Amino acid sequence: MAPPIRTNLDARMGFIRDALEEFIRPVKQAYMMAVDGLSIETEVDSKDVQKKRMKAQQRAEDLSQELLLVLTLNQPLLQDLRIIACYLRGIDVIERLARHARDIANAQDSFNAFSEDSEIPRHLAESLTELGQKVFAILKQMEVCLVQQTELPSDLRNQWLSIQSLFEEISLSILEEQKSNVAGREGRLNLNLIARRFERSAYNLMRLADLWHHALENEWIHLESAE
Repeated sequence: MAPPIRTNLDARMGFIRDALEEFIRPVKQAYMMAVDGLSIETEVDSKDVQKKRMKAQQRAEDLSQELLLVLTLNQPLLQDLRIIACYLRGIDVIERLARHARDIANAQDSFNAFSEDSEIPRHLAESLTELGQKVFAILKQMEVCLVQQTELPSDLRNQWLSIQSLFEEISLSILEEQKSNVAGREGRLNLNLIARRFERSAYNLMRLADLWHHALENEWIHLESAE
């Protein structure tokens, strides 16, 4: 049986890694815009976040096509095949974070729309900002892993547990806050949506971390699972 065609696989994978970095850039921009918008001193236009999300979506589609081309022309095996499979699934995971950023920005708009005098209570804004920054830190770490093909950070699960703990604290604080301080029932729902989107972003990144570990080591782990 003739060996599979592997001509220029390394060069193609180098191109894929560059394209992956280009794809992740607008996702990071959208996410940080959404996080920064939680600051009382900062205003973010949700339309700008949506533009970044649309750019990420287009790049995701282009990158998926390039990955399918590598599968067709180069027929990768073993670790190469697992990495490409992880990239294909990871594209959807990371693009989902851009959608989460859009939802967070829209929720901020909705919160402000209920009352011109309403603003997110400072302690909640600070906690939500911290939560978003923790998620963004994991996104950047996963970008390094995927683009440079490096091992997962050793403290990744601890970061996830910290996010879960902070999310639970924020959820309780939102529940206990007086309605007048959070623009009533609708405002409370919007704050819960923001917190939940951050938590789901982190969860999706942890699932991606599981996939990446399998791609490198051919071993399954479940960092997001409760012990």
